[in-house]
Amino acid sequence: MPEMAGARCACGFTEAEHVDETISDHLFEVFAPDDGKAADGRVHLEGETSLLCLCGAGGSASELDAHFLAVFTPADLVGTDGDKHESVTVSGGNPNRPFRPDADLGDGPCS
Repeated sequence: MPEMAGARCACGFTEAEHVDETISDHLFEVFAPDDGKAADGRVHLEGETSLLCLCGAGGSASELDAHFLAVFTPADLVGTDGDKHESVTVSGGNPNRPFRPDADLGDGPCS
């Protein structure tokens, strides 16, 4: 998954340099339910083995982020706060193209 430095969400969240929260962190926070249970009925949370989901997916920070986005992002892009969240580019690209996780990035035992 390519880095999205300088990315922002439709809700107004902006990823800034030298800040600990990335756009992926933000999207995970607003889409993942508190119990970590995805639409597939399985719990997807970072396990004790670093950078792996309890289901076994992951291996790197970007792979784990991509996995969480793939399993938790609802089709309507509405987060647990009731607001729509989608990544929009700050410069270049099409700001009207909604963020959708790449289906290929969600691969793992629970996909």
